[in-house]
Amino acid sequence: MPDRLSVKTKLALSIFTLIVFLAIAESAVRIFNVNTYFQSRFFLVNRTLDYPDVFERDRRLFWKPRPNQTVTSQFFEGRTYRFNFMGLRGDDFTIEKTRPRIVALGNSCTFGWGVQEEEVFTTILQKQLGNYEVINAVAPGYTSFQGKVFYETKIAELRPDILLILFAWNDQWLAANDIPDKEQKFPPELIIKAQNLLNHLHSYRLLKRVLLGNLEKDPDSLFNRSQPVSRVSLDDFYLNLKSICLEARKNGTMPVLLTSPSPALEKYFVPGSVSHLHSYHDKYNETIRQLAKDENIDIVDLSLEFDQHNGLFDDADYDPIHFNARGHDLAALLIARKIISLAR
Repeated sequence: MPDRLSVKTKLALSIFTLIVFLAIAESAVRIFNVNTYFQSRFFLVNRTLDYPDVFERDRRLFWKPRPNQTVTSQFFEGRTYRFNFMGLRGDDFTIEKTRPRIVALGNSCTFGWGVQEEEVFTTILQKQLGNYEVINAVAPGYTSFQGKVFYETKIAELRPDILLILFAWNDQWLAANDIPDKEQKFPPELIIKAQNLLNHLHSYRLLKRVLLGNLEKDPDSLFNRSQPVSRVSLDDFYLNLKSICLEARKNGTMPVLLTSPSPALEKYFVPGSVSHLHSYHDKYNETIRQLAKDENIDIVDLSLEFDQHNGLFDDADYDPIHFNARGHDLAALLIARKIISLAR
C-alpha cells in the first residue's frame, strides 16, 4: 500500500507540475504578447484560418466564423467585422421570412473584405430594394465546394426567393498540399472539438507556429504557375455551381450566377503584360457563363461590366481580388437591375 500510494503521489505531483508549467507558459505568452500565428497561403491547413478569435474548425466546411461577435483581428489586417447569430456578416434576422428574401452565397468579395458593412453590395442592395430582405451568407475563403455544403446544410433552410452565387477566386487558388477541396480529409469530430478548445490557448498556438514554421514548405506562387493544382478544378467548379443552382430551383429559389471581377490588365498593369492569375481566372468566369447558358440560369456578368470602369480596386498590384466601395456600388446597381427585371 505505501508503495502504491507513493506512485500515486508522484503521479499527482507530476500532473500538478505540468499544470503549473503550462499555466506559466500561457501567462508568459499572453503577457509578452507573442505573435502566435503562422501565415500560410494554404487556406485549408492555414494557419491563417486557425485564428480562434474569428474561426472555428468544422469537419464538413473546414472552418466557419464564430457567431455573435464583433471582432478586430490580425486575420482581417486589423479591421473590425460584425458577425450575427449564424456567423454571417451583418444584422441578426429571423429564420422565418417576413418579406421576400435574397441570400448572397460566395467568398470574401461578397463578404466585403476591406470595406465597411454599409458599403457592401448586399447592404446597398437592401436599401435599393426596400421590399426585400438581403442576407450576406458568406465565409471568407470558401470555394464552390464549401458553398455547396453550406447551402445544403444551412442556407436552404432560410428559404430564399433569390440566391446570388459568386465564387471563383478561392476555387482557382493553390490546393493545400496539392489536394483539392473534395479530397481533403479532416479528423473525427472529437478531434475537431479538441482542436477548437486548444486553439484558445496561446501557448498551444505558439507551439504550432514553431513546428509548422520548421516543417511546412512555402508553395510556389500562384502568380508563377501556369498549371496550378487548384482547390476546385474547372470541371468540379461547373458541377458544384450546377448542383447549387438545381437544388435551389428544387427548393423554389431562383438562382442568379455572378461572374467574378478582376482588375483589367490594361488598366492596372504594364501594357502587354501577362498574368497567369488573370488568364486562369478568366477560365472560371467562362465556366460560369457556360453553365448559365447550358441550364438557362440568370446571370449578372460583373466581370464584363467592371472592365468598363476604372478605380474599382484600391491597389490592384497588392490585391487584385477584392474590389473597393466603388466596386460594391456598381455590383449593387447591376444586381438590382437584374432583380427588378426578373420581378416584372
